[in-house]
Amino acid sequence: MSLRFKILLMLFATLSIYGLMDYTVHRLFVLPSFLQQERIRVEEHIDHTMQILTFELIGLDRLCRDWASWDDSYAFMNSGGTDENYIASNLVQSTFSNNALDLICYVDNQSKEVWIGHSDKHDWSGQEEFLQPYSPLLKVTENNTGFMMTAAGPMLLSSRPITDSDEEAPYNGFLILGRLLFDSPVMQLNQHLHGSVEFLLPEVSPLISEDDFEFLKMREDPIIKPIGNTLHTFKVVRDINHMPAFIVHMKTDRSGVIHGLETISYDAFSNVFSGFITIGIFVLFLRRNVIKPISKLTRHVNSINTAEDLLTVPLKTPSEDEIGVLWQGFNQMVHRLQRDRLRRLAAEEALRSNEKRIHAILDTAPDGIITVDQNGTIESLNRAAARMFDYEPEELIGQSISLLAQEEHAGRLIMTINNYPETSHYKCFDSGCEMSGKKFHGEHIPVHMRASSVQIGTDTLFVWIVRDISDLKAMHDEIAQSKRLAAIGEMGASIAHEIRNPLAGIGGAAQMLLKSVKDNPRQVAILNEIIILVFRIENTVNQMLDYARAWTPNQTLITPMQLLKEVATEAETMENFKRIHFSFSGDDSTAIPLDEDLIRQVLWNLFKNGAEAMPEGGELAARVQVGESELIVSIQDQGTGMDNETIKKLFTPFFTTKIYGTGLGLPICQRIIEAHGGSIAIHSAVNQGTTISLRFPLCTPRQITA
Repeated sequence: MSLRFKILLMLFATLSIYGLMDYTVHRLFVLPSFLQQERIRVEEHIDHTMQILTFELIGLDRLCRDWASWDDSYAFMNSGGTDENYIASNLVQSTFSNNALDLICYVDNQSKEVWIGHSDKHDWSGQEEFLQPYSPLLKVTENNTGFMMTAAGPMLLSSRPITDSDEEAPYNGFLILGRLLFDSPVMQLNQHLHGSVEFLLPEVSPLISEDDFEFLKMREDPIIKPIGNTLHTFKVVRDINHMPAFIVHMKTDRSGVIHGLETISYDAFSNVFSGFITIGIFVLFLRRNVIKPISKLTRHVNSINTAEDLLTVPLKTPSEDEIGVLWQGFNQMVHRLQRDRLRRLAAEEALRSNEKRIHAILDTAPDGIITVDQNGTIESLNRAAARMFDYEPEELIGQSISLLAQEEHAGRLIMTINNYPETSHYKCFDSGCEMSGKKFHGEHIPVHMRASSVQIGTDTLFVWIVRDISDLKAMHDEIAQSKRLAAIGEMGASIAHEIRNPLAGIGGAAQMLLKSVKDNPRQVAILNEIIILVFRIENTVNQMLDYARAWTPNQTLITPMQLLKEVATEAETMENFKRIHFSFSGDDSTAIPLDEDLIRQVLWNLFKNGAEAMPEGGELAARVQVGESELIVSIQDQGTGMDNETIKKLFTPFFTTKIYGTGLGLPICQRIIEAHGGSIAIHSAVNQGTTISLRFPLCTPRQITA
């Protein structure tokens, strides 16, 4: 595609975009703004008309209130409407004309008409619907006003209970005043200001479709319909029973708006036409002063491409302007580019060689090496780091380093990086720190991380050396566990040898003596206490031996929910479970390989602890949940709960919060669950109960030994 054609295409595209934007602006902004202003003006007119109606109602209500609280009106109602002097003085046609009234009606408290009068300007037959007992006008409220459509037109109505001037006497009836809207001078002024205003019956008409009528009945918003040069506005007004009384129809001339819209369209067309003329002149100028010189320069460039030696290409300037200067400098630039190209190729080859060497060294390092920027985004990492977290290197580049940390450490890690150098004294930048990492599938691994910073230009990069210390921690834990269990086992064997036999002798002797002192209650009590204490010591020794021995589960397929219910049934027969209510929920069909006797021992211990935590009784809730890779059994009580310090010590041997506890129950439970390849966790808070969760893998469990 030639430059000439490109310029023409660019100019045509520019004009098209201009025309489209001009049309879009006029169509989406200018024209709608005209129509919006027209709609706002019409809505203001209809709102003003409605305000006038409200003003008329307020004025009529004030007149009604003054008249109803007049002592003469109160006396007239007490006379049963027979006071001829009151009628001759106040209920004559001059009263109607002077107060612009068309209806005056007195009604007693039984909704019976006492006196009614109309102005002599209209026929009022059959217009007393407001006298029905259910009419809102015959109720005592703060504002008894409204509208009613009559044969003579829409009427304003106001009702007030009749009392004395002090408004302390009991009501003896109601005064109802009515005024036709056509007789209102304010409405006549409104028509003069806002155009034609008429009141239509609430029904379908040639101007109001059935859908429009339904909309007016359901909503309070007006309907605005442009028809020719007139804008028709309709708004419903409701009667005293909140039903449509009449429709306000206002006609507004819109010839000025239509003329404005036509003017805007002519303006848009003239802009586009002027653009075409301007572009034509511009094209002629470009062809003479730009396109021809550039075409010559293009032919010169082509001659350079075909020349074997760039230095022999003749320089010939076609003109003395900027294009000529560009032509002269072009060959000089070609020579410099050729020289720089050779230098760049040599430097790139050396750089590629160095990068390969560095990557080879980093990929052979046993520890993970990760570089991140100041936002914590990973820029590079070696293969050891990717393998450590079960990722491919490409998957981590561009991700946040917090992706590789457990949730409670992720925020602290990002904060350390973002707040550098204020955090440069942190342990991570000195001897390194230990934290919990997170693999691709969510598995947590302990890692040791040490960071160093490097300044590259204005940017700071962080190099993290990451080492997986899972094996090291496991080895430390196994050594500590072995030492602890060896000490407990040695102590348990010694105790069993030194204490169990003497205890058996003491217990047997106490039982023998108990038979010979049955008639001495004091001695019987002492011997019973001795026997109980001997039993407790023997139980402690047995638990110590149980904790120290190796647990090898004899596994069979067991349904955890069924086992929970069996243990609960046995517990309900015991005295300390009389006030305990058991509830079960969750999966009741999944079976996994378990040692029934060992798990029964664990459940019994947990139920017993839960019952002891609720001395006043309560609910023990057991739930079984099955996940993708594990089965969870949770037991929740409603006891007093525990604080965090107590929870941390619960699995420490010989730690107990009970008076007669040994502190070995939960550690033994932990050993049994771990022997099944599972884990046990405790969640509790003071005065919020305790939840113990047992997690079993949905696979063949491992065996652990002391």
